[in-house]
Amino acid sequence: MATGRGPAPAAPTDATNGNPRTALRRERTRQKLLVAARAVFERSGFHDARLADIVKEAGVATGTFYNYFDSKEQIFAELVKLVVADLVAHSTDDTARDDPVAGIYAANRAYVEGYRRNARIMTILVQIGKNIDVRELGLEVRGGFEDRISRAIARWQENGLAYPDLDPIYAANALSYMLDRFLYEWTVLEIDYDQEKVIETVSRLWVRGLGLERPVLKKPPRGSG
Repeated sequence: MATGRGPAPAAPTDATNGNPRTALRRERTRQKLLVAARAVFERSGFHDARLADIVKEAGVATGTFYNYFDSKEQIFAELVKLVVADLVAHSTDDTARDDPVAGIYAANRAYVEGYRRNARIMTILVQIGKNIDVRELGLEVRGGFEDRISRAIARWQENGLAYPDLDPIYAANALSYMLDRFLYEWTVLEIDYDQEKVIETVSRLWVRGLGLERPVLKKPPRGSG
């Protein structure tokens, strides 16, 4: 018999049972675990970090952890995804499309600042990559960056702005690895570099390396041979 109230809602299928308060509580617990895991990984490194340390830091039971994550590898992978999102949060393709040089400076500034905010996690990621294929953790950290850079280079070449004899993919990889290695050494060795000069230097190398800004060469004096 019709009740005049419309069809009954579908039964919820998630762990919250459709309760907003439960959903909010679960999200808070999940965030608490992520914050705790980050603290433990940054303090102990990936290999020495223990699940027991993470749940103790978060103030929850081990069983609670398994309601959200399967392992320390999975929660570390989730942390890295958040770091990657932070690295590109302020970088847009629009600036690079309208003004390639300004776009490179803006993107490198966002990346350098983001790297420094997340320096310890980025350092751990590089270190475990020496012993563990990070793809086993479900991570593809570099692909998105390099794909976006290579597409931008190809576009600049089509517009006659960048050197036409550069392979966009190879150039994108070379520039990305140069920047990452520079930032890694700066962070690990704690070199006393000025951040503004770092951004200016790496961006100028990118711009000149791509041919977007040809350096003005001084003519040799007459009679110099």
